[in-house]
Amino acid sequence: MDEQIYYAIGISIVLVIVTTAIFYEILCIVLRIVSKYDPSPRPLMFFLVLTIFSAHTIAIWIYGTVYWALANLAGYEPLIGVARDDFFGYIYFSAATYSSLGIGDIFPQGAMQFITGVEVLNGLMLIGWSVMFTYFAVEKLWNFHSIEGLKSDKNEEK
Repeated sequence: MDEQIYYAIGISIVLVIVTTAIFYEILCIVLRIVSKYDPSPRPLMFFLVLTIFSAHTIAIWIYGTVYWALANLAGYEPLIGVARDDFFGYIYFSAATYSSLGIGDIFPQGAMQFITGVEVLNGLMLIGWSVMFTYFAVEKLWNFHSIEGLKSDKNEEK
């Protein structure tokens, strides 16, 4: 168990770096596309939400896959409440953990508890980041909407 915790710490650091890097790259792609094209606000909003949702989904699947691999390939204790070979049970646990929902029907044990705690913090950080990103994007969309609305109002007055 003692050796596993050291590996769990290293795995947690790698997971935070990888998921943050993927999230960052996805947000950069969104910015490039938004700045290159001048789409109307509705398609831009749907694109923004779907892209950010996809980024969170990728992070959840990365953590879930690591949990499954640790339990099935590396000899870590499996999650309590899910069969060792139930891959989607590990994805479900990851989604509940990442979102800090923590439903309580599945429990980590041993060194996986450490990774679970790190996933909660990583998820909260990335969710907060996406909220901030979405806020600033929506603020720009509202400004665009109000400017376009003013232009059409002035054209109608003439």
